[in-house]
Amino acid sequence: MSVRSVAIDRPASSKAEIQFLANDLNRIEGAQVSTAGLPLGIAPKALAVGEFLTIVITALLAKAAYLDYYLNSGSPTFTYALIALCMAGFTFVVYTQMGLYEVDIFSRPEINMGKLVAGLVISLLMVLGLLFALKEVGDLSRGWVFSWLGLIAVSIIMTRLVFGRWVRRWKESGLLLSRTAVIGTNDFALSIARRIRTMEGLSSAVDLYNCHDNDGDPRFVGGLRDLESLMNIRPYDRIVIAMPGGEIERIRAAVRSLGTYSTELLLCTDLGELPVVTNGARVLAGSRADVVHLVPLSEKSALLKRSFDLIIASASLLILSPLFALVALAIKLNSPGPVFFRQRRLGQNSTVFTIYKFRSMTVEQDGPIVPQATRNDQRVTGLGRILRATSIDELPQLINVILGQMSLVGPRPHAIAHDKQFDQQFDLFSRRRRVKPGITGWAQINGCRGETRTPEDIRERMEHDLNYIDNWSIWFDLEIIFRTLFVVLRGAY
Repeated sequence: MSVRSVAIDRPASSKAEIQFLANDLNRIEGAQVSTAGLPLGIAPKALAVGEFLTIVITALLAKAAYLDYYLNSGSPTFTYALIALCMAGFTFVVYTQMGLYEVDIFSRPEINMGKLVAGLVISLLMVLGLLFALKEVGDLSRGWVFSWLGLIAVSIIMTRLVFGRWVRRWKESGLLLSRTAVIGTNDFALSIARRIRTMEGLSSAVDLYNCHDNDGDPRFVGGLRDLESLMNIRPYDRIVIAMPGGEIERIRAAVRSLGTYSTELLLCTDLGELPVVTNGARVLAGSRADVVHLVPLSEKSALLKRSFDLIIASASLLILSPLFALVALAIKLNSPGPVFFRQRRLGQNSTVFTIYKFRSMTVEQDGPIVPQATRNDQRVTGLGRILRATSIDELPQLINVILGQMSLVGPRPHAIAHDKQFDQQFDLFSRRRRVKPGITGWAQINGCRGETRTPEDIRERMEHDLNYIDNWSIWFDLEIIFRTLFVVLRGAY
């Protein structure tokens, strides 16, 4: 069997786009294959080991600081180290069951803070239950337990934040690779491989296999039997069967042969590009139906999200009512005009509602042409600059939340004129309005605030918002609210 680095001939303008590398498969039948980065599967193992050590080390640090230094109790270290090892083992099991060691999860910019803390609490309860069963819980210091839990939570959140950023950079640079095998007929296999390489760049290494075992095309590693042999040595992360729908027998043969492996197996029988972005496929009345829209996850848990919004918004209004009164008085004394800025916005399902803010400008605008606020905008009052810099001007939107027009977390609503403009520029922009708009959002804590000067600014904001909609959970909302507290002072202009 011959194993080669695979290169696909393309026009000169796109040569940099396509270059397929054979992977690190050791020596096979005398052929030395090239090495292209490290397998992506190393990342979750490294993270698991790092978190295991973090839990043990934080336990010893908490003991040294609280028991030895603060209380000067002189408790034996061995007992606490043993408890820490149990906690680390339970945490690994719980995090694995929660899917927190999947690369697609921990390499995202969001860190699943709520799930991480919940997993730690569950693991701690399991440890305490074990100690109770062994009648050893009586001598355990409660102060040490709580200080240790807090230290673990902070350490793991910071570890995930840093490690996730490293993994994204390593994938972009090609240091970490997802290995994909594409097997099929020449045109189909080559086309799919090009698209994978174009979309995923250096983060994916692609090997080509031909369903015609004796084809002899130098761009292909081998045939179906060669792919099976390599799967037994070092499995691919993903296998794509790329053949026309009419190749029924070859498709069945490939599925029978490759269906025995635990690797993800995908089938592509159509090279035509869909006119819209789809979200998977399903069988409908015996035929394949591509899913354009799924019901947003937040809508499936609408009662939970609405309850969360009402509790937090009501409590916040009650606590902040003195601040509201002071700001209202300051606005009336600073410049003539109303206390609140009101403007029509498009909400969920494109319904029109009136948004409330503290007025920070000398004029209010709401119509077919609405200039965006810009840096050093002359319309902003002196007090308004302070309100916008501290984001205090956004607080009246808590009223919109209580009225059910907005949520605490969601895509930020734009003026109607801007929404219509952005809808024309981007096909996916209107998908943001499938959920309630929010006071804060995933886009805002990632720096997408203020004026959208270029189409790329709009696209970046849109992609963050769609990512939030597709990956919503109540834990994600909690994380965004928590991280908003650290960026709120950046304000707007």
